[in-house]
Amino acid sequence: MDTALTAEAQLQADIDALRPTYPNTQDLYREVCALMFFRYGMTPTANRLYQLVRKGSMSAPAEALNRFWRQLREKSRVVIGHPDLPEDLKNSAGELVASLWKSAQQAAAESLASLREEAERAVDEARAGEQTARMERDTVTETLTAVRERLAQECAITADLRRELAELGALHANQAAKLDEARKEINAQHAWLNSVQREHEAELNKVRDKARLDIDAAEAARRLAGAEAERERAGAARLQQTLDTQRAAAATAAAQHRAELRETLAAVADLRQQVGALQAAATAAIASRDDARQQLDTLRAELASATARANDADGRAMRLETELRHAGELYEARLAAATVKATPVPVTPARKSRRTDKGASGSDQ
Repeated sequence: MDTALTAEAQLQADIDALRPTYPNTQDLYREVCALMFFRYGMTPTANRLYQLVRKGSMSAPAEALNRFWRQLREKSRVVIGHPDLPEDLKNSAGELVASLWKSAQQAAAESLASLREEAERAVDEARAGEQTARMERDTVTETLTAVRERLAQECAITADLRRELAELGALHANQAAKLDEARKEINAQHAWLNSVQREHEAELNKVRDKARLDIDAAEAARRLAGAEAERERAGAARLQQTLDTQRAAAATAAAQHRAELRETLAAVADLRQQVGALQAAATAAIASRDDARQQLDTLRAELASATARANDADGRAMRLETELRHAGELYEARLAAATVKATPVPVTPARKSRRTDKGASGSDQ
């Protein structure tokens, strides 16, 4: 595809180069036909010519193409112009030469095509080689970049190692000084340890002597303790006999106590039964007492209610008696007044004064 595009671009470049040389449209189309047919091995057509040249009308490339094919046929025809040859022989010789020319032209075209293919193949190989070279160049560039980066890293690592080596040298010198001090201190500790060991051996000898004396004293004490143990064994035997006698007496007393305890337990059981009966009776009595108390409380409440009602009734009765007494007095007074009004009596001065006095005394009452 790249080869076709390259040939197309080259053809267009050649056509552009022909434009100044052939300003006439027909001449330009004729040269383009020859260029396509002979140089590029393409069969020219009217549409293709117009697409490439873009000049004149659509009839101009068709006319130029017809003229090109006519001229090509005329040039390819071989005419044998010899006066002594017959006409048929002339025609046969001409056709033979024309066929030879066509064969030569076809062979040349095939050779040109093979050369073009070889050239295109060489171009492709050159391009492939160029691509490979570019890839190799990129690979070498990447490798060189990686090597440079690795070299920079190695340089940094080397610098770090040198710095660490210097630090280790200083640390080694410091450790050597500390080691010398430690050796001196160890020597001093050894000297002190030797002196302490000598003192310890002397003290150990004293302890051993004292231990021997203690062992002798312990042996004497052991013998004394053996004799004392024999005496203790004899006393223990006597105590064992006494203990056996006391155990027998205690067993007899315990049997007697057990019998008494059984009797006491039986009596306690009877008492418990009696207490249970008494508790049941007491519970019943308490329940009866509670019922009686409840009834008494109820009666007291009823008595209080009845007393209150009786007090209310007494109060109402007293009020009614008072009202009745007032009503009787009022009735008597009204009756007396009505009687006096119904029977008029002549009044003398003395009687009038007496009535007046009587009325005054009545009003005082």
